[in-house]
Amino acid sequence: MNTPDPFREWDGAYVLGSLSTADRLAYEQHLAQCASCEREVCGLAGMTGLLSRVPEAWAVQSLETGPEVPAAVLPRLVRAVRRRHLVVTAATVLVAAVTGVMLGVLFCCYL
Repeated sequence: MNTPDPFREWDGAYVLGSLSTADRLAYEQHLAQCASCEREVCGLAGMTGLLSRVPEAWAVQSLETGPEVPAAVLPRLVRAVRRRHLVVTAATVLVAAVTGVMLGVLFCCYL
């Protein structure tokens, strides 16, 4: 029988930066060993950027009156987050590769 993961529901709080320092450090240690939680965090990585696009007035009003979100919004939001994650990952890999090449050239030139 599998033991329940005590960190299973920490992904959203981690991505939004709302964990305490001690909890954040504990969760980051857990992420290094748990592929399932790491996948969840990667899936939510673009959420803060999307949330920053929500107009403040709409956010405040939705808290007061309760949101009426159409059923089609969530699937589109998930697709947008996945696309953004793919673009960010590809850009990161590209930057790392270019940096590696440049460092290699510089290292060779100074030897």
